Amino acid sequence: MKFLVAIFIVGVVFSQDTKLKSSTSLTSNSNENSYIGKLNSGVQVRKIKLDPTGKYVKISLEAYVPINSLEDATVSLPVGSSQIADGVKYKLLSAIQKGNQVNLKIQVTNTNSKPFDFMALTLLKISASNNKGEMNPFEGSNTVSFGLKKGKTITSSLVYDFKKPPSNVELKCMSKMKGGEKVFFQLGF
Repeated sequence: MKFLVAIFIVGVVFSQDTKLKSSTSLTSNSNENSYIGKLNSGVQVRKIKLDPTGKYVKISLEAYVPINSLEDATVSLPVGSSQIADGVKYKLLSAIQKGNQVNLKIQVTNTNSKPFDFMALTLLKISASNNKGEMNPFEGSNTVSFGLKKGKTITSSLVYDFKKPPSNVELKCMSKMKGGEKVFFQLGF
């Protein structure tokens, strides 16, 4: 706990919020040849560090961009998070990697008024950059539940096999096979 407090204090001490006093160019490196855009005066930024030349300050800022301007607009939440897709609430309780296998525990709750048919094989997909995971139907539990009524919850334990140890693993949960909303979880390994 003391270590986390120390990290928080160091982060607060070594970063400062400020506003730009004039419009300025943005560069991706500490040189004028890496121009990437412009910021207007009055924009709030956080100073992170001074570059070695003393001419530039590395900053961070919070901003919003339209979804259609992104190559991939999905937002993956971490383990422990809950997300809703078309009235189906998915909560990723745990994710553990063991070699070429990933074990998941996911809680599924129907918040719709009509019953929901949960089939992990068709509604959950897991992938790790060109290394798709396949659900092992012989391991795990509660992989299928038909007629899940409003307010009812099941906890499903799932095992996925990969051809090689996965990294940057993402879970996609869908509300229905075609045309439904999707939510994403980043598994942390």
